[in-house]
Amino acid sequence: MTDHPTLSEFATNETTDSRPASQPSTDETVTMTADERVATYLIEDQMADLTDAIREAVQNGIDSPGSTRVLVSISPERSLILDDGAGVNLESTEGRRNLSVLGAGSKQRSDDETIGEWGIGKGAIIAKGAVRIWSHDTALCFDYRDRRDSDLWEDISGRDGQLVDAEHHLEGMLVEIDHYEDEVPDPDSYRWRRYVRNLRKRFAYVQSRTGVSVVINGESVDKGDPLEAVADSPHPSLTRETDDAILALEYTPHEGLDIYSNGLYVTTKREYGLGGVVVSKGNLTLNFARNDIQSGCDCWQRIDDALEQARDDLYAEVSDDRLTAESREVMVEAMASDSSDASDEQWAERKLFQLATESRISLEEIQATRKIGWVDGAQKGADKLVERGYVVLDTSDAATQRLRDLANDEDTSIAVPETFDVGEQAESEGVWTGYHRVEDESQLNADQQRYLRFARVLASELGIDRDVYYGEASADAWTDGRTYIVITDSAVTSRQRAVWMHDLYLVVLHEAAHETSSRDRPSHGHHFESAFRSLVEAPGNRSSFAKLVQQVVDEGFESVFEEYEVDLQRSEGVSSGQFR
Repeated sequence: MTDHPTLSEFATNETTDSRPASQPSTDETVTMTADERVATYLIEDQMADLTDAIREAVQNGIDSPGSTRVLVSISPERSLILDDGAGVNLESTEGRRNLSVLGAGSKQRSDDETIGEWGIGKGAIIAKGAVRIWSHDTALCFDYRDRRDSDLWEDISGRDGQLVDAEHHLEGMLVEIDHYEDEVPDPDSYRWRRYVRNLRKRFAYVQSRTGVSVVINGESVDKGDPLEAVADSPHPSLTRETDDAILALEYTPHEGLDIYSNGLYVTTKREYGLGGVVVSKGNLTLNFARNDIQSGCDCWQRIDDALEQARDDLYAEVSDDRLTAESREVMVEAMASDSSDASDEQWAERKLFQLATESRISLEEIQATRKIGWVDGAQKGADKLVERGYVVLDTSDAATQRLRDLANDEDTSIAVPETFDVGEQAESEGVWTGYHRVEDESQLNADQQRYLRFARVLASELGIDRDVYYGEASADAWTDGRTYIVITDSAVTSRQRAVWMHDLYLVVLHEAAHETSSRDRPSHGHHFESAFRSLVEAPGNRSSFAKLVQQVVDEGFESVFEEYEVDLQRSEGVSSGQFR
């Protein structure tokens, strides 16, 4: 781990070491009341790690009158936070109280000129190490856990801050945290990189709002004008400025929307189905830990309204086939809300809902049909009904499940047609949905036996570690995704040898590409299609298949089957309960 600057290297035009020898200026201590001590305990519970303490110190530096820059050095041994503001007169009663008594300070929650709140940050700071807060000619020192006993810390312990004379004058204010070992990761831990990354994100837009630059371990964290945040995005995007906030949005729902209060990162929200940043122009009302927005924040309510309108405008630029599951679910929620009549009309034609065939359908198309069916996953029989013109909706898709939930809610504004039983309808249409494995393979006819034995040899040559059986179903084959594959009569399309051998090559690889059961929830999405195509086009598989076909041509089926010792199973001793 690289060492970071001591105070002499850290503060321009200063020659002192990072911990000057000092002596107590008086016997005066600043003692917290019992209520304040209880509050300190609560703050320790809320402030999860060292970055929370550093965050509080940096925010105080940003708020310092006249401050233009805050320098931060974070390392396993200690953290230093130095600002160039007016500092604090620690020799005055008010100055000492503001930096030692929990909850004291000049900041108000309604004050948009400062970004900190309540004066509670000092509780998080003193919980993480022995702390020196130095401004002008005096320092206020804490050793909350009484872990230090040399020089400066010899007579300091507990929550009581003690004043000491500084070796020389310091403009601005320095906060030094000499870390307690159990409050920081091991020096070689990857978490240090994460700490620095999180702090950079925390203050990414503070300079755009306050004019104060923040430098962490020698590098500025400023990301510039938030309106430029999505300027180079390859995704659909838009920017918008209101009286309350700057919105820079892009269509990356999986990344979420980063929320900044007056330039300071607060949280990432995913319920909007968008990516990008929102930077409020004033302080949002935050919770105690400052990692979320309190309900009842009037400013956020106005921003929320603007976000919903911007979201609608951005969604209009995204084609239906690019809409993610997160976005479609957001759109369904908006369509069902009383305040989104316009969205209901706008999005009724958009294909937001998934059919049993994994294709999509719009609310307008759903409402135009007489009856609909629901299934949990693209089940056999259900997809056949869709192919025959029925609307069978797949509730394994989040947006489609949300539609079903809303359809059952008496207060919803979304109406859907009556439902039919998918199983009964499939039976009445003659779409058989049963699966049966043939236990006594000696009962198979000559063609079926040849297909089965060839498929077993083929699976072996292709390196597919699954048993191969014969069965009856409407599907060409099925698998449990792990141990077996069952082929059926429909797996082959011709009795011509060259055709049916290639049919079985494709069918066996198709089932091998399934990592889960293809009987209950056959997924044929992008992941499956990619896996299947890779297996079919793999040079090794194609070569193995070609060699096997040539061997059959040269030697005949029976010779090949004997070489591979492929036998048929009879019903005795065969357990088939898992296939029924």
